[in-house]
Amino acid sequence: MGRYLSNPLGRSDGPVSDVRYAVCNFGGSGGSYYRLLDGDFKPARQIPNLAPAMTPISVSAYASYGTVQPSGLGISLDPVFALGGAWSGPANTSGTSTYYDGALQQAINFGGATAAPSTSNSNYDHYTGRCGEFGHDRWNLDNRGAILLPQRSPTFGVETKTEANDAFVNGDLADGSLTLLLWNGRLYLTRRAEVETVVVSNGVRGWISRFTVPGLPNGYFGTASYNRTRNEIVILGGSSATSSSGMWLRLYRNLPVLDETSNLETILSAITPLEVAITWSGWTPAANAEAVGGATPVLTDNGDVYIGFFNAGTALYVVRLPRTGDTTFGALVNAISFGVTTSYGRHNARGSGMQVMQTRDGSTVAFYSQYYYYGAGLGVITVNKRSSSARVMYADNQTSDGRSLLHWGASGFAVAFNASSSYSAGSSGAVYGYDCAVQTATVSPAQIVLPIPNGYNTGGTYPFYVEVSV
Repeated sequence: MGRYLSNPLGRSDGPVSDVRYAVCNFGGSGGSYYRLLDGDFKPARQIPNLAPAMTPISVSAYASYGTVQPSGLGISLDPVFALGGAWSGPANTSGTSTYYDGALQQAINFGGATAAPSTSNSNYDHYTGRCGEFGHDRWNLDNRGAILLPQRSPTFGVETKTEANDAFVNGDLADGSLTLLLWNGRLYLTRRAEVETVVVSNGVRGWISRFTVPGLPNGYFGTASYNRTRNEIVILGGSSATSSSGMWLRLYRNLPVLDETSNLETILSAITPLEVAITWSGWTPAANAEAVGGATPVLTDNGDVYIGFFNAGTALYVVRLPRTGDTTFGALVNAISFGVTTSYGRHNARGSGMQVMQTRDGSTVAFYSQYYYYGAGLGVITVNKRSSSARVMYADNQTSDGRSLLHWGASGFAVAFNASSSYSAGSSGAVYGYDCAVQTATVSPAQIVLPIPNGYNTGGTYPFYVEVSV
């Protein structure tokens, strides 16, 4: 599971927790701290082993590290948690707090985007792309409200959540505790709680079953899709993970329902897949590991396959491969795009490029990317499997602040604004929820404003969001 950087709060057999998110600040002269939120981004009230504050108490600063204090919002529980063991020295007076503890330095140094831990304004935790299907790429949050580091791979020498998020395969599995990964030439069926173990062990442990995809070179990650309504899987691959020439799509039909007893090797080896050569016209993946190796299909209920890919410096693209019969497809059709400025993708900056996330019910898949350099700005294109449609859910051209895309409810996403400096509820502190269940070919996901209540100004620089992931 990783290593706790805050005290492991509560007990697993305690009361039901309503903790779903945390707004965090791991830098600034106020110290490293976070506040716990419920599913509507309001103060969490059911935090194991903590009782509500009975009287309002003002907090002028965030006190000594390792303490919990009420925030002054009356009887509603809204404590501020400090990262106790993550610090072994006070913040400096310049407001750019140096991290002293080795564990936290490891998270900053090896978490991607920068080479040195040093000061708080160089870690980019608050930038777009940090959150993926399995949570934030550097920080885990459990439902007791404790923060911990992801597992660290001795092979990669880095935290593993970025690799796990990259390897995620969209699929509406009946058992929500299960997930699929495509990584290093193999398709894995695993528990969501074990995805880091699969990566840390280099594919040796943590899986229920796995299937070696014939002729799929290393460098393709997450390039598959499972549709339970159709009982089909598609896998996108090619002769090279850096060239769009020679790419193919394989269709595996008439699968049994996938569950914890399924043996992928037995099931898929017994099926002769239909292989379709991909002929690109118009929008075409650039010749690099981001655009080709990360090109991701989504198999919708009518059999169409949408493919998302990111050409750094140009756009986030989604194209459609229309289904014309049980075993036939038509020509690729350009569907929708989001133009970007940044020239960075995974091929030249770990943690950059296109990310993929699906709603908790598996009905809608989001392709999203940063707009600008340093991970600023956000564009989100959603593909709804039920209505077989693609729409732009959210787009901005922000050049300073990051955005977090988070799961919200059963069939939605939330866009949380992460400021590159201090923020307050009245400025860029809002969170927008999007109901993707209403999406059709002509209707975009419905936006619902979820403003952060007064009092949520974190009082320091670089706030960002983490959701419960373990």
